[in-house]
Amino acid sequence: MENKTFNVAVMGAGNIGSAVISRLMNLDKGIVGLNVKRVLVKDKSKKREISDDILTDNFDDILNDDSIDLVIEVLGGIDPGKDYIKALLQNGKAVITANKDIIADSGSDLINTAKENNACLYFEAAVAAGIPVLKPIIESLRGEELTKVSGIINGTSNYMLTSMEEGSTYDDALSTAQELGYAEPDPTNDVEGLDAKYKAVILSLLCFGTSPTSDDLFTDGISGITKEDFEWAARLGKTIKLVAQIDNKNGFNARVHPVLIDTKHPLAAIRGALNAVVVEGDNINQLVFSGPGAGAEPTASAIIGDVLSACHQLSSDQTNWYPLREFKGEMKNFEDVQSSMFIRLSVNDEPGVLANISGTFGENNVSIESVIQEGRGDKAELVLVTHEAPEKDIKNSIDQISALDSVTTVTSTLRVYV
Repeated sequence: MENKTFNVAVMGAGNIGSAVISRLMNLDKGIVGLNVKRVLVKDKSKKREISDDILTDNFDDILNDDSIDLVIEVLGGIDPGKDYIKALLQNGKAVITANKDIIADSGSDLINTAKENNACLYFEAAVAAGIPVLKPIIESLRGEELTKVSGIINGTSNYMLTSMEEGSTYDDALSTAQELGYAEPDPTNDVEGLDAKYKAVILSLLCFGTSPTSDDLFTDGISGITKEDFEWAARLGKTIKLVAQIDNKNGFNARVHPVLIDTKHPLAAIRGALNAVVVEGDNINQLVFSGPGAGAEPTASAIIGDVLSACHQLSSDQTNWYPLREFKGEMKNFEDVQSSMFIRLSVNDEPGVLANISGTFGENNVSIESVIQEGRGDKAELVLVTHEAPEKDIKNSIDQISALDSVTTVTSTLRVYV
């Protein structure tokens, strides 16, 4: 690469933006020459460790400056960042973003805009922060037919589940996550699976050429998980993880929900705020990418990696995008997905209860793999694991079982990772 200094603008100077600016200003000049020329902020009067000379509150100062080669977007939210990114690409500037919301909402459109304008668009940090997983998917694995992608792609929920596995209650795990800065004051996006859902949309586009809508992507969070669920998981040789699953076997489906997963599976070993993505294909078997999936420094690391890629690509005057994958197959509704279910029931301690429950499953074409019966009297409990069956049949079975006089409560239901 020729010895050239690239002018960079950063849009946003919050926690991540500040970490990125610091990394840019301290990057080894022997790697690449970078000059931070502009930083877009809302309030120029706010005290920052950034020279006032490069601050601006006017996006046009960046858009219309022909000397700026690449722009890093870390504003947060969809607006106005989405429109800014599109305008920059149309102006031929390289853009790097860590914004999962924007890419989930408009990734295909922005990629096509980059291609049409021979511009570069990078967003490695949008899915798994410091884990370099998107570049291998986009480039190294572009010639492979992928069959399944699954992952732990939310650090907050994984930290909480790890704490609960170690004995914490849900409330204590959440409180500690908030104290450590992993969880926001309003943790809904993390604990209800919404953050992971947005990331699953991005992975769906890059791995299978389709972006499921929010309504099409079944999402369930971890707020209903209890310490007792972990106790039962341990007895079964499993643990509990919030996993995004995207597959194109016998129809495409993407979903995010907690699963009981065998302790020998690679995802079971991902603890704390770490993330992991497992990519599967006929020729590659199984590739596992893991590492820090949250935080300003890991995110900044991924952005700096994208900066280096962009500088190299800018020297070639070509877009960084191959054609997106063509979607092959048909969409599969979640109700048709084959699942195995762990079900915990509080029941009356009387003859015929198990026969009634088994009969209800049988009427819905759901077979039972295993049954554990414990307790007496008011503490009688049944724990069942079903064989794989369509989601709609399992749901019908559970609805009907919960209405039986002999069933006091359906205490817990968890899908088993298969």
